[in-house]
Amino acid sequence: MRLDMNLPVALFTLFVAALLQDLIPATPAFPAKIGLLTAVALHAALTKPMTVALTVALWAGGLTDALGGLPLVCTSAFLWLVYGAVRLLQRVFLEGTLVQGTLLTACAAVLQTVWTRLWVDTGEAFFAWHTLERLGYSALAGLVAGLAGFALCGLADRLSGNVKPAKESHGILWAETDR
Repeated sequence: MRLDMNLPVALFTLFVAALLQDLIPATPAFPAKIGLLTAVALHAALTKPMTVALTVALWAGGLTDALGGLPLVCTSAFLWLVYGAVRLLQRVFLEGTLVQGTLLTACAAVLQTVWTRLWVDTGEAFFAWHTLERLGYSALAGLVAGLAGFALCGLADRLSGNVKPAKESHGILWAETDR
C-alpha cells in the first residue's frame, strides 16, 4: 500500500510558510508583507491534483486572513480564482518551474494587493501615487516569496518522493543527450 504524500507535504509547507510569513515583519523600508502562503498555494495549483490544490488554497487563504486580520474568505476566494486562472494558463504555457513560479507569484501578489484593497476600505484614494508605490513593493515581495516558496515546496516534494528524478535511457540521462 502506497501512502499519498501530497497532503502531508502540503501541510508541512503550509506550516513553515505560515511561520515564516508571521515572523518576517514588514518594515518602513520595505512595507509589503512577503506572502509565502500565496506561493505555496500557487505551487500546489501548478503541481498537485485538483483536490489537494484547492485544499491548500483554502488553508493558505484562511491562514493569510487570520495572520493579517482580514475578513475570513477574502484570500481564500482570491486563491480559488487564481487556481482557475493558473489551470487555464497551464494548458498554454505555465509549468511548475522555479522561474515561472517566481514570476507567477509576483503577478499574483500585485493582484492580491488590489483584491485585498477592494475588500478592506482604508479610507485612502484608490488611484493615488501611494497605491502605485504599494503595488511596486508587493511585486518585489512576490518575487521574494515566489523564489522562497517554490524552492521550499520543490525541496519538500523531492525529499518526500513526490517528484521522481528523470529516468535514464541506455544509461544516459536525457539532459546529457541534449548537448
